[in-house]
Amino acid sequence: MDRRTLSSLAVGLGGVVVVAVVLGLEDLRAGVLTGVVAVVVVLGLTFWSARRGRHTPWPRAAEDLAAGCAVVLWKPGCVYCERLLLQIRSDPRVTWVNVWRDEQANAQVRAVNGGDELTPTVLLGEDVLRNPSAHELRAALNAAAAVERPGRR
Repeated sequence: MDRRTLSSLAVGLGGVVVVAVVLGLEDLRAGVLTGVVAVVVVLGLTFWSARRGRHTPWPRAAEDLAAGCAVVLWKPGCVYCERLLLQIRSDPRVTWVNVWRDEQANAQVRAVNGGDELTPTVLLGEDVLRNPSAHELRAALNAAAAVERPGRR
């Protein structure tokens, strides 16, 4: 696990201990039950958000970007990223880069978003799409393909 995940886990478990102790002062069973349930929830959320998912290193993704493909800058635990991933699936025109696993990609997502780690951010040529729907992303990909091959249909 990376440092962010471990620090989130520590904060979450610390909060669980505080809540369990406060509830345990009034009713020991309620405190223990709350503590156990909360630990399970915190651990589940931590491990869910720490999963690896799709990742292409930024230098390789930058090559795809130059070839007219879309590069999605995403991070684990981002509901909007998950939704886009599920809707786009394995479209070969889309490359996925985890900004928490790649410092260059993290710098890139911050550079195009005024310092914010806004995900999903899609880079498509010179265009930047922030939190696009699957429909918007497909339309942008189709428009980019039409520009590349103007005589074809």
